[in-house]
Amino acid sequence: MPRSVLVTGATGFLGTHVCRAFADRGIPVRALIRRPGSPVPVGTEPWPVRGLDDAPALARALAGIEAVVHLAAHVHQRSIPADGSPPAAAFRSVNVDGTRALLDATIAAGVRDFVFASSVKVVGEDSGAPWTEDTPPAPADAYGATKLEAERLVRERAAAHRLHAPVLRLPLVYGPGMKANALRLFDAVARGMPLPLGAVRNRRSFLFTGNLVAALLAVLESEGGSDTFFVSDGADLSTPDLLREIGRALGRPARLVPLPVGALRAAGRLGDAMARVVRTPLTTAAIDRLIGSLAVDSSRLTRVTGYRPPHTVRDGLRLTAEWYLSREKGSG
Repeated sequence: MPRSVLVTGATGFLGTHVCRAFADRGIPVRALIRRPGSPVPVGTEPWPVRGLDDAPALARALAGIEAVVHLAAHVHQRSIPADGSPPAAAFRSVNVDGTRALLDATIAAGVRDFVFASSVKVVGEDSGAPWTEDTPPAPADAYGATKLEAERLVRERAAAHRLHAPVLRLPLVYGPGMKANALRLFDAVARGMPLPLGAVRNRRSFLFTGNLVAALLAVLESEGGSDTFFVSDGADLSTPDLLREIGRALGRPARLVPLPVGALRAAGRLGDAMARVVRTPLTTAAIDRLIGSLAVDSSRLTRVTGYRPPHTVRDGLRLTAEWYLSREKGSG
């Protein structure tokens, strides 16, 4: 286990959990932050940098560090960039150029371990059968394409410089502090919204934050080299089963309505047409994420590193629900 760690994306949802996990184990953590004064977990040293292209600041940040956990990424493009650059340019700047700069600084500093958090989206959007690390990549958007390019950079630099650089491909991550899609699912169940997903028969993988931490620790402790791994909770769920489990955790049964999948697809196409005029969350892409399958096989991670998810899906959802309900009480 490294005696000191640098974490990028440290103030984000994943970074907060990762920093806290290392600090709780008595491992000094240096957190890269973009804005001075940004809150970081107790026991974490904040380290302001202008960006991942700030080479002098990166060199100083890496002094005395034994491992880097690279979580920072550009994930969503909500609007056209103010400088008029193509939307894909923002993904490339952070996910590819930023990773390249951090790799070069890591190698120059003599750091041995570099863990790269990638995404299942490097392989695509709909898995059918569970994906393995041998499944050919076919990213469907700029995020997936740039994360795949960054993976290749990591492997090239690792091979050339004897860097231990495992890559973890993450599915949807949930847990206390979550945002975006995972939080919206909890909101929908908590508010008692009728959910027309009762007839969906799919299979999706998820990852609880506690299991993500366990996977990071497993690859850092492993001598398995610079391998690529899918990681998950180890048990896949259909969308209706996930919503039922969320309802169980919240103590509020999910209101599932068995609308035919064909009708859901038609609603998505209607949403696509409406999206040309008004902003709407109901699009084909959004429907596909709810009715399509996206499952991964994480057995390779277990074989190589001994990773065993310490939390079941039900445990993870229960702990997440405790946070969610305490958040509701705090705002009430």
